[in-house]
Amino acid sequence: MGIDTTINNIPALTWNWLKINNAPFSYSAAMNAAGSAVKGTVPAGVSYTADADAEADAYRGIETGAGKNTDSIFETTAGHTALIKAEKNVHVSAPVRIDFTQDDRSSTVSAQIIRAEEGSSITVILVYTSGKRASGFQAVRTICSAGKNAYIHLVKVQLLGSSFTQIDDTGTVCEEGGRVEVTQIILGGKETYAGVAAALPSYQSSFKSDTAYLCLNGQKLDMNYVVRHTGRKTDSKMSVKGTLRDTTAKTYRGTIDFKKGCAGATGNEQEETLLLSPTVVNKSIPLILCDEEDVAGEHGATIGRLGEDTLFYMQSRGISKKSAEQIMARAKVTSAASLIPDESVVTLILTYLDKAFTYE
Repeated sequence: MGIDTTINNIPALTWNWLKINNAPFSYSAAMNAAGSAVKGTVPAGVSYTADADAEADAYRGIETGAGKNTDSIFETTAGHTALIKAEKNVHVSAPVRIDFTQDDRSSTVSAQIIRAEEGSSITVILVYTSGKRASGFQAVRTICSAGKNAYIHLVKVQLLGSSFTQIDDTGTVCEEGGRVEVTQIILGGKETYAGVAAALPSYQSSFKSDTAYLCLNGQKLDMNYVVRHTGRKTDSKMSVKGTLRDTTAKTYRGTIDFKKGCAGATGNEQEETLLLSPTVVNKSIPLILCDEEDVAGEHGATIGRLGEDTLFYMQSRGISKKSAEQIMARAKVTSAASLIPDESVVTLILTYLDKAFTYE
């Protein structure tokens, strides 16, 4: 299958010379649909369907962050779209975990639908791993649908090999009082394209995301996060923290879109980027679009090197500059990892960080 398109398109175009309106994407390989099997026992109150194609049509209209230009990729998931559903008024205490272990030179595509019925809550964790130097392609699309007063916590942890390319595409929608939270850790891969789109069409629905990354040794990371407020008194919060070093390149597009009719809506996005090399390329575009008067939107970005005061404080206590940089880079990831309710997954992340710094 050959792909030559643009993905992660920003909702409102800016100057072409900035090269941040979208991400050009090309790939050519035979792609195989991969199932999404739950690790361990499915918790009580959760129904799991490995082949949910019959129900998938109801969710096809939900916007995703990577965008419609990736639809042709995910057409190969026919017969392999999984449905994970929390039953009405059931609060699932144990997280549902799905592990994707990628073989070297593999090319896989998978899709999941996570549905929380009215009054329920569920946490779903997706973990992507492979050999340290493995190569290949992985595309994952996840749709989250939170019913009335329901809650979904989606966790995505990317620990792929150093020559992998990944598209991680997410779309969410909430009914009245529904909430979706996305925690995303991106550490591996050669090129990662992460997109998240959140629709808030209903009264007092909300979305929250916490993303952390570490880019070393020429990695490329391209992100596109979009929240569309159409319901009254909706709320969104987005946080992105990460570190760039060597010849890495990162693009972050974060859009809060206040549509007419979303009176009383609030939105906030914050970005922190630590630059540890003069050769990194960082592009950030926090964007607020507004078609409604009675709203409150905020955005901010902190981008730069390790502060001289912080560095002096650490060196005065016997901590070298290199160790200080590692501590700060690690802290950005662990702050997001602390939100993951599975100690074994957190341990995987910390172990990956230890190895990344050991072999640098």
